[in-house]
Amino acid sequence: MFIFEIQMDAYQQISDTELLQLLQKGDRVAFAELFQRYHQALYLHAKKMLRDSDEAKDVVQEVFAAIWSKRETLALSGEVAPYLYGATRNRILNIMAHQQVVSKYADSITAFMELGVSYTEDQFREKELAQIIEREIASLPDKMREVFELSRKEELSYKEIAERLNISEHTVKKQAQRALKILRLKIRVALFIHFLPF
Repeated sequence: MFIFEIQMDAYQQISDTELLQLLQKGDRVAFAELFQRYHQALYLHAKKMLRDSDEAKDVVQEVFAAIWSKRETLALSGEVAPYLYGATRNRILNIMAHQQVVSKYADSITAFMELGVSYTEDQFREKELAQIIEREIASLPDKMREVFELSRKEELSYKEIAERLNISEHTVKKQAQRALKILRLKIRVALFIHFLPF
C-alpha cells in the first residue's frame, strides 16, 4: 500500500500525455491517476446533463472502462480532457436517444394500443386491445410487473416507487425499461396472432 502511494505521488507530477503513453503499455497506476484527475469533473458534467446521479456514475465508469479496454489502440492527438468530455457526451446522447424511444411507449398504455393499428385495415376495438395488453402485463415477472403498474397505472415517479418497494431508484428505472421492451415485443406478436385472418 505504501509503495503504491509513493507511485501515485510520482505519477501526479507527470503530464496527461505521459500518462497516456504509460496507459497504452498497460500501466495500471497511470490509469488510476488519469481516473483520479478527471472522474469527478466528468461525473458532474454527466449529472448536469442526465439529472440522475446513478446514471452519471455509470456513464463515467463506462467511459474509463472503454479507455482501459482499448488502451493499446487508443489514438489520441492533443489534449486528454476534450477526448474524455467528448466520450462522456456521446454516451449521454446515446442514453437520451434511447430514452426518447422508450418514452414513445411509456406515456400511457394507450401508446401500446397504437401498435395494433398497422395490423389490420379496420380499427380494433379498445376493449379487445386492453384485454391483450392486460394479459401481457400480468405475464411479466412479479417485481417487474409491480414496478410497471405503479409507474403506469398509479402514475408514481421512479423515486416514489423506489421508496415504496425499498429498492434503489436506478433499479426501478431499469425494471421499467425492461418491462417496456418486453411488452413492446410481446404485444406486437400477440396482436398479430390474435387478429391474423384465417
